[in-house]
Amino acid sequence: MLRGKTALITGANGGIGKKIVDLFLKNNANVICLIRKSDKKFNNYIKRLPKKVTIIESDLTDENKLRTNVTKTFSKIKKLDILVNNAGVASGSIIEMTSQKNLKQIFDINFFSQIRLTQLVLKYLKISKKSSIINVGSVTTKIADRGTLAYGCSKVALMHATKIMANEFSNYQIRVNGICPNATNTKMLKKMDPKSKDKLISRSFMKKVCEPIDVANLILYLSSKNSEYINGQVIFMDGGMEC
Repeated sequence: MLRGKTALITGANGGIGKKIVDLFLKNNANVICLIRKSDKKFNNYIKRLPKKVTIIESDLTDENKLRTNVTKTFSKIKKLDILVNNAGVASGSIIEMTSQKNLKQIFDINFFSQIRLTQLVLKYLKISKKSSIINVGSVTTKIADRGTLAYGCSKVALMHATKIMANEFSNYQIRVNGICPNATNTKMLKKMDPKSKDKLISRSFMKKVCEPIDVANLILYLSSKNSEYINGQVIFMDGGMEC
């Protein structure tokens, strides 16, 4: 489905990120993994992959380093067909206990850095015809659970930006869509408060967590020519849920 396409995936060393990498390679894409920091486990994962991938090691919040590393990488690759803004961090605290510092940190990673990276690679996406950007949000964008101020609001901002990007970038034949998974079976889920996790899962009609491969499959579809008329959408992967 992605033969000849080049894809940049952020947060490629996470549970969802690895599934996206695996699926994209299986569908013959050239994959660029953007990670904050490599470690032994990720290096072993890379060695086991069937095809070579390009690694960009950079903190998304370090604007100067990010620009330098992205520019260096694309001086050789020249074009980009798919951008998956998958990186993000979770945070939970009630409003009266949420510091301004924490709020700014979460927004910097989950929103500002996603916009920053998109701006940096936009010229490479313009070179390709019918490019696609997929922004990964969260089901918390449509529910007002206690303790989700920083995380939820940062993802709401990203999903609103998704629609504006879709509008502005349509002139360049770049589609932009967002996806909002329910609680997903990753390490991040294990750090979640058990009561909050159970409550979130119980709201789903299917009464189960989302799996990383489910997210990867939807991202693959939105990256391919099979979804050429889908643009400016925010798709909820919640197993069926009422607010």
